[in-house]
Amino acid sequence: MAIELTKGANTTTSITIGNYTSQHTLKNVYQTLKGDKQSDIPFMVWLLENPQSFLPFPGKIDLCRHDYLHILLGRGFSLEDESFIVGFTMGNDIKSKSLHCVVFKFISQYLYPPNYRFTQQHFPLLDLGFLYGRKVKIKNINNLNFSIYEDTAISEMRKELGIDIDDLILISKLEALLQA
Repeated sequence: MAIELTKGANTTTSITIGNYTSQHTLKNVYQTLKGDKQSDIPFMVWLLENPQSFLPFPGKIDLCRHDYLHILLGRGFSLEDESFIVGFTMGNDIKSKSLHCVVFKFISQYLYPPNYRFTQQHFPLLDLGFLYGRKVKIKNINNLNFSIYEDTAISEMRKELGIDIDDLILISKLEALLQA
């Protein structure tokens, strides 16, 4: 899935996800995603990240909301993208402390299944996501009732939540520097 962040000469900023732009609705884009199904999620990931678990970390989020955040934050489904999304949800949750992030990093590096395991190279992105989650004006987005926004343009939803397209572009550039 291609995700492109651009700012045109006329200062109109856009994110393109696949064939969609930020003017499409959340529901339109979500219906085209090819992310994991709930049944594909390994137990250890479910245990620490799902709100129905008996042991979730702050930032816990169900898979549908998690995928909505991929759309809103202009992220694909690579491990780098996943680490940013997890960091964002943890950082955006008002119950989250830095210690949660440290413990999560250890568990995700050593106890997650290989295809879901984060490495040292993913942690700067998790930290970047955590910091951006703290910055966004609306907190506990992981608990938001997204169904009321499904027919709202992605750009409008970002505006309401305080997700700034210029921030996303800057984060994308920082990422490129971190990976260089």
